[in-house]
Amino acid sequence: MNNEMLHFKSCSKCTTGTIEHNFDAHGNYLQCLNCGFMRDVPDGTTSKTVKRMLAAWHKEMHSNEPAESEAIA
Repeated sequence: MNNEMLHFKSCSKCTTGTIEHNFDAHGNYLQCLNCGFMRDVPDGTTSKTVKRMLAAWHKEMHSNEPAESEAIA
């Protein structure tokens, strides 16, 4: 079974990178081809679930950043 799939411009860390949904001997994982961000995911994870995971991780990673208007120059 080949789960390889690409999610363009959806990296939670760099925001512009392409996420590859793939698997190896250790199981399924998501990895950004641009910055190297990587997370293991459960076997059988669907594309729809991956999109929800990426959105949640993005929100989690960027929720503590100050808004542009609050940023110190």
